[in-house]
Amino acid sequence: MTRIFCIVLLFIFSCDSPAERKAVEIKNGDVSIAYHLSGYGDTSIVLVHGWGINKEYWEHQQDALSSQYTVVSLDLGGHGQSGHNRDHWTIGEYAKDVIAIINGLQLENVILVGHSMGGEIILQTALTIPGKIVGFIGVDNFKDFVTSFTPKEEKEINAFLQDLKTNFDTTATMYTKLALFPPGYKDTISMIRVIRSIREADTIAAIKSLESLMHFALKDSEMISRLPIPVHLIVSDYTNTNEETFRHTAKNGSSIRVIKGTGHYPMIEKPEEFTHLLRETIHQIGKKQ
Repeated sequence: MTRIFCIVLLFIFSCDSPAERKAVEIKNGDVSIAYHLSGYGDTSIVLVHGWGINKEYWEHQQDALSSQYTVVSLDLGGHGQSGHNRDHWTIGEYAKDVIAIINGLQLENVILVGHSMGGEIILQTALTIPGKIVGFIGVDNFKDFVTSFTPKEEKEINAFLQDLKTNFDTTATMYTKLALFPPGYKDTISMIRVIRSIREADTIAAIKSLESLMHFALKDSEMISRLPIPVHLIVSDYTNTNEETFRHTAKNGSSIRVIKGTGHYPMIEKPEEFTHLLRETIHQIGKKQ
């Protein structure tokens, strides 16, 4: 009996614990992709951050979901701890970062969760490897669709990008305060965190990726209409969502959950409430499989 007990103990302590997963080096080309992997489950949740931030913005959700799912958050190339050694900072290249994670970690039954610019990235990902994707969740994105810019809008966009190139810190700070949070917003801790993250970002990657995003987004409605799975959104009410157009565009089904009283970053502003809505959405996806 004692020998059997020792063998059992040896087996237990030689196995990986759920909190400690062996690291596998992941690269997209020559660029190393940093990631946080936790949990064990048949369903994999891949968390993709938005412009100028990093995987740490998903910390609360990663901890909460890891007891039930395999959860991966990653730093896109040029962000956080990932490599900066490439010249092309486009939505398509970021989608390759995500695909490298999915393939490198051999993830199956993947639910993609993309915040802000991460929405376009997971959209390209889902259309590139549809066989591995079972769920699609956008976070505060796809609120309305634009298919072209007027000459005036083109001029304003070019002026904004030029201002970023000339004085990134000041322009990015003003943009964050005025466009990404409600007027007179009280959650200064979250706002300061976002501003700090964006100001610490690789400015070349940030400017080029934003330029790519603005033109890629013109294809959002057409691409969403081609998704073979339902499209789910969790959105803040600080800006309006054109629900009718969105539901019409998502031809294979949709859902919209609204979180009130936050800006553009509900996962850090109201982490518990946001995680509850995220769980609800994941459960809804599971019932359809």
